[in-house]
Amino acid sequence: MKKNYTVMFLLLYAAAIMGGLGLSNLFDFAMFVGAGLGTLFLLCAIVFVGKKQKSSKTQ
Repeated sequence: MKKNYTVMFLLLYAAAIMGGLGLSNLFDFAMFVGAGLGTLFLLCAIVFVGKKQKSSKTQ
């Protein structure tokens, strides 16, 4: 059974954005870091969706 990490990366995306918003009062660049990490997690989710679609087409 193959693991699907798409949901995990989408949840990490939301957590990074919320963490950036929550820490914006303590650190100057917290929102930029949160948005950057969120973008990275969103790209990872897209990659895993593409891999899953590619593997389902070959079966």
